[in-house]
Amino acid sequence: MMSPVDVVILTWNDGELLTAAVDSALASTGVDVNVIVVDNGSEPAAVVVDDPRVTLVRNDANRGVAPGRNQGAAVGTAPYVCFLDSDARLLPTTLERLLEPLVAGAGVALSAPVFTGQAAEASAGRAPTLSDKALRLLDVRSTYRRVAAGGPWWDVDFAIGACQFVRRIAFEAAGGFDETYFYGPEDVDFCLRLRESGLRVVQVAGAGCHHPPRRRNRGVLTKRGMQHATAVCRHLWRHRGFSRRVAA
Repeated sequence: MMSPVDVVILTWNDGELLTAAVDSALASTGVDVNVIVVDNGSEPAAVVVDDPRVTLVRNDANRGVAPGRNQGAAVGTAPYVCFLDSDARLLPTTLERLLEPLVAGAGVALSAPVFTGQAAEASAGRAPTLSDKALRLLDVRSTYRRVAAGGPWWDVDFAIGACQFVRRIAFEAAGGFDETYFYGPEDVDFCLRLRESGLRVVQVAGAGCHHPPRRRNRGVLTKRGMQHATAVCRHLWRHRGFSRRVAA
């Protein structure tokens, strides 16, 4: 019997990108997929394929990433949830590969892929520090601090939210994504809270997924850019001493 997986895709004015993401999830092999699309106030409203495996939830306005993803997860009942960005595309075997460490690895709560054509540390690694964030903001570095990678999967502190595969019971025990974050870094915060609770986060070498590499920073001095910077500062303060606590 194939394991049920809920794929939650948040969208906001994504058009054909959303269609490609949904289609890629429905083409998954080795798992029993249901797709939950949360339309965060798109204009015009998002349109999805007419398929009994697809559920569409509409919001009148953009509620933010964390609330939208929590909303989508609450609709499903599968024991595993994959949070997928609308500009990402799964390969047919991605979900099956991401499931493997959660089944085989003691204490593994979340797994993430290595994105096609990118280094593993482009999307996962050690918990970001203030200097890491500054270097990325200045476009001096586009990767995170790497960890020792080897075997079919390896432990990391976090993986970005473009594709996160999580055990539902762990997601619910952690309280889901922190809804006080409107847009970032709710994905990193969630991973670090899992790690601090004693659970494992891993990156899977054989789980391919297409997702565009990080974009150069634009609009840092805009209202949204300043909001994001404030959220990052709050995140760094919240998780100060993370490495020491996890090591202990």
